[in-house]
Amino acid sequence: MTYPSSRARSERAIAVARVVLAITASFTFWLEPAQAAPEAQFIYGLYSAYAVYAVVLLVWSLWGEIGGNWAIVTHAVDVVLFSVFQYLTLGSTSPFFIFSLFSVFCGALRWGWQGTLATGAVVICAYVGMAGAIGASVSAPDFHLKMFVIPLAYLSVATGLLVHLGRYEARLRLEIERLARWPSPLSNDREASIGRILEYGATLMQAGCALVIWENSDEPKRHDARWTRNSITVSKLPPSRLRITTDPELVHSTFLCTGPARNARSILLADHAGRLVRREGMPLPTHLLDRLDGIGLATAAIRTDLISGRVFFSDLGTPAAEALPLTELVAREIASSLDQLQSAEQREELAAREERVRVARDLHDGVLQALTGVRLELRALSKAIPVSNESLEQRLVSIERALAMEQRELRFFIAGLEPGAMPRQAGATGLARRLDSVRERLSLEWQTPVTVRLSPQVVTIPESLEEAVPLMVHEAAVNALKHAQPSRVSVEVDYVDGHLRISVTDDGQGFPFKGTYSHETLAAAHVAPRSLFDRVSALGGQISIESSDRGSRVEMVVSL
Repeated sequence: MTYPSSRARSERAIAVARVVLAITASFTFWLEPAQAAPEAQFIYGLYSAYAVYAVVLLVWSLWGEIGGNWAIVTHAVDVVLFSVFQYLTLGSTSPFFIFSLFSVFCGALRWGWQGTLATGAVVICAYVGMAGAIGASVSAPDFHLKMFVIPLAYLSVATGLLVHLGRYEARLRLEIERLARWPSPLSNDREASIGRILEYGATLMQAGCALVIWENSDEPKRHDARWTRNSITVSKLPPSRLRITTDPELVHSTFLCTGPARNARSILLADHAGRLVRREGMPLPTHLLDRLDGIGLATAAIRTDLISGRVFFSDLGTPAAEALPLTELVAREIASSLDQLQSAEQREELAAREERVRVARDLHDGVLQALTGVRLELRALSKAIPVSNESLEQRLVSIERALAMEQRELRFFIAGLEPGAMPRQAGATGLARRLDSVRERLSLEWQTPVTVRLSPQVVTIPESLEEAVPLMVHEAAVNALKHAQPSRVSVEVDYVDGHLRISVTDDGQGFPFKGTYSHETLAAAHVAPRSLFDRVSALGGQISIESSDRGSRVEMVVSL
């Protein structure tokens, strides 16, 4: 079964109304003609012909669809014939004045407020011209000015009201279309996604500022995002004891206020029956009102399975009562988008955990077992060497001990990848032990003295840095031992003005390039050890290198 389009339904409604008006006009004129007999017969025949024309259009609209240029043609025919009918029935005093109003309504149904305005202007001009022609052809006592002005006022008022109604209906349709085109929140940049969501919601509300505060059901932290026409800020804060609303009865309510929110003495909200009621007092704390700029405020609570909080829109001007349901709809879409973001983050975290488990299993069953086999081979070789060659035996034993320490570190790494693993000892003590383990492994493997000095000022550092610093030291020292053939390598870790400074110095041959190179110079020349440079850059740090024939110094500075 096929359903007619909205345009076809409008044409059918117009066709039915046209038939009713045409038949009524013909019957009324037949009962009581206003003109003499010859003219009455002509007018009656004209009305009858129009009634037949109206019936034909009705049948057409029922069996087909009147659209495109045909709708314009039938509309123009109606306007012209209605003007003729009025002229033939004494113009401003015509009992068929309703035909003019009918044509204005037809313009509204077909083309919205633009069609109403255009049709109304044409009909009013035709009416004024017709009244002028009739007034010039009759004597002054027979021309009643009030009978001219009153219908003209009817036409003007009807046209103005229909234009207003059409503009209102167009705005509602546009808001519905915008809601239907709500942007997808999923992207690689979480902050940009939240900003795009708030900007779209603020555009729908015609607001200059949007603020959303929410908490995740599985995370004891408060999220905060604020959008204005000039900026977007997204932050994650510790849980706060401050309430979003000061009135417990309005925790889940949607309400609005006109005027500046800071000075508002009352709010408007819908009661249980859906009626708009006024309530005294502003149920929002001062610390929130200070962040909501402009005049006019609307706010709604948000809640899904994963999040709960409240959305605020300010700088609305003077919001109408219709802003309440629109606020609820926009807030619901924002909540759904934030819920999707949270769900996506949970899926990514779950996928990362599964990947860590897979990597841990592969390392344990692959690399760790291979290292164990190499250790056993080295141990067997050291026992098979003649007693006279003790230096080679000691060398093999040292390599075997270095492998054992690498295995130990690898086991720690694998244990840290497992779900629910306890974190390793943090702070300066944990960092010192890990740096000492790096020093011992390098000394045994390369048979070169390596010293490490950790400043006592390094008390606590972020966990990410605690994991990264030993790896950075290991890579920088191995680069020196492998390429510069030094007799010693020294490592210093200091705390200076809120920064962690790691220096790796050797007395070898230096880098292929000579001189002092800053972070920017190294980036432009592409001469720095690439993996070490990328690791420091990823932490937001800076690396510099001093190189000469007497040795080199690699300095890495990372902010705490």
